[in-house]
Amino acid sequence: MENPRVVGHIVAVQGFRVKVEVLPETKSASRATLDGVHKAIAINSYLTFSIGAGQLVIGIITDLESRESYEPGGGDELTLELMKPRRVAHVQLLGSIEVADGRGLFSPGITVLPTLDAAAEIGAPEILKAVFETPPSRNKPDGYDGDDFDCELRIGCPTGQPNNVVKASYNDLFSRPLAIVGNTGSGKSYSVSSLVQKAMAALGEAGNEPHVFILDINGEYGRAFGTENPSLERKPDHIYLNGKEFGVPLWFLNAAEICAWLSAAEQTQEPVLKDWWAIAKAGNENVAGGGTNLLRHAVTKATNILQTLDAQRAPYKRACLRQLKILKDYIGQRQVNGLADLEDKFAPYSAQYNASGNNLDWDSPENEAEIRAAAETVIASLKGLISQDLDVAQLNATTADSPLHVPKKWLIDPTLLDTATPAEEVTRIEAHLTTLKLRLKTRLDDPRWQSFLNYESTDTCFASLKDWMGRFGLGKREGPRVSIIDLSMLSHEVLPYACTVIGRILLETRENLPAARRYRHPWVLVLEEAHNYARPPRTDEQKGQALSRLAFERIAKEGRKFGLSLIIASQRPSEISQTIISQCANFISHRLQNPDDIDHFKRIIPMQARRLLDQVTILASGEAVVFGSAFHVPARVQFDRPQPGPYSQTAAPYHEWRMETNPFPLDEVSSAWGLNPPVKFEAIAPVVVSAVGGSATRNDADDEIPF
Repeated sequence: MENPRVVGHIVAVQGFRVKVEVLPETKSASRATLDGVHKAIAINSYLTFSIGAGQLVIGIITDLESRESYEPGGGDELTLELMKPRRVAHVQLLGSIEVADGRGLFSPGITVLPTLDAAAEIGAPEILKAVFETPPSRNKPDGYDGDDFDCELRIGCPTGQPNNVVKASYNDLFSRPLAIVGNTGSGKSYSVSSLVQKAMAALGEAGNEPHVFILDINGEYGRAFGTENPSLERKPDHIYLNGKEFGVPLWFLNAAEICAWLSAAEQTQEPVLKDWWAIAKAGNENVAGGGTNLLRHAVTKATNILQTLDAQRAPYKRACLRQLKILKDYIGQRQVNGLADLEDKFAPYSAQYNASGNNLDWDSPENEAEIRAAAETVIASLKGLISQDLDVAQLNATTADSPLHVPKKWLIDPTLLDTATPAEEVTRIEAHLTTLKLRLKTRLDDPRWQSFLNYESTDTCFASLKDWMGRFGLGKREGPRVSIIDLSMLSHEVLPYACTVIGRILLETRENLPAARRYRHPWVLVLEEAHNYARPPRTDEQKGQALSRLAFERIAKEGRKFGLSLIIASQRPSEISQTIISQCANFISHRLQNPDDIDHFKRIIPMQARRLLDQVTILASGEAVVFGSAFHVPARVQFDRPQPGPYSQTAAPYHEWRMETNPFPLDEVSSAWGLNPPVKFEAIAPVVVSAVGGSATRNDADDEIPF
């Protein structure tokens, strides 16, 4: 009896590709066997080839063709040679399977290739199960003897084979970077939601501790993970965490980020800004009471007294008195050597200044030498006090990169930048500091940076890194397991900075764990629409984009060893940093149409998946080509739909335009945008202009006329 699974035989072996001539009787794409109807000769069908001793080689059909061949007539008489079609299937070999006790064990290695004339058979159910339903087990913990350290995570079924399922290694999928790409509407958001939902459901009743952090750029994932807050009035320039107002404190910024944020000049402004940022964080317990920052101010003012005395023209007594007054305010209640003597030397001029009603003569002080000596004593004493404060800060191992709380009132006073300026360089770089102070004030007044400056408000009060982490539920084993960080209300300029800081803080938090515990409590960071903030380097790259790219490149390269992995979702893989994409161990490719994206993607994926990737232009919504170390073989898969799904529904114009009876909710949009109703102005009386160019009448509204 012929084997009903045989559909042809090998006619050519070319490396790890073979050609199979299909039997003439195989007319249909399907074949009925003893265990049901299966796909036989069709693109993406799987064929097996016996190599003896219970071993098989499995391959996937990538191409089909029909060629013409001649069949000579029999006998000695001259006959007409008839043309006969020869149907050939091109098969990409994927691996070998060892069958024992009715079960198959898949191996990606092929030591013995099938030979010519070897029979090509339809994959039996137990063979396909070994390939698709029994994924590799990865990342066995050291010292663990059980075999339940990994989980077979279902993601969908092979396209056209609803009776089979495709499963992936849970550990591998979420321990190393995963890329999910595809055009808009192809199903990326559904795939992300489906994978994460299934991953969390597989944990059962395990503790509710945050495991997954989603940077939700479009505000679509709240419904999928039960964190949606329908009553929440989302405001522009705000960040929301699981339906509640959130923020990224400005003092999370490290030295490089604060310099980029303020566009500090590299040679003149960056050293001062980094020094100030370190001092603000290191001495934060002392500044309010006259600490290191204020003492540096005092040094500057004492130095200004000496510079006034050194001026080319006659120094001003009044200027020195003003510097002395500010100097005393900065010192406060501290005991400073020479201060009392300096006050005593200025006492006669102070009395004259007060008696004359601030009309003091501008001549040089008569006791200039004594004033100089006292001022120099004050400077030396102040520098000694500053050194003591800095020694205390150094003992606390505080730097400009540490996430230490900086009160907002210190930021509002831009003159504090003077504290980080060496006294001998005040005059030289004063002009440069003026522009830096102006940029700082502009940033603080810009409402787009509200989410970085709201850390002292009632709803988002973050006094420490622990407070900020506590909002996720970290350290408390309190859920939800999936944290949705809604960044959809941020402007295009602010978004990269927010993503940068969140990603970097998560990585550095894990870096501070002991080496033996870094693999405990692993985290996954989902980068939704990653092409917005993880782009390849460019010559005109904005500073925020550069910071974001570098932060996520570092996570992609080093995050695995610290227990932090990435899921990169994007519709433009060619606009993602190649460093990030190259670190991905697994790929899920939905429909792609752009030739640049397809070519870019083909260059970075395994050879055996490239022919299958030719099909990405014809994938239906929800379909994807999956491949990587979490799967045995590349496969075209119909993903299971998430329940519930994200807000990623494509509009139905015909239905909506035909059925909608209510007008567009313009008032709701205006309110969400933070726009107030237009102000009604009363009519302004006309201005009568005289013949000589003046106005005959005038009212208070004249000052509001721009020209």
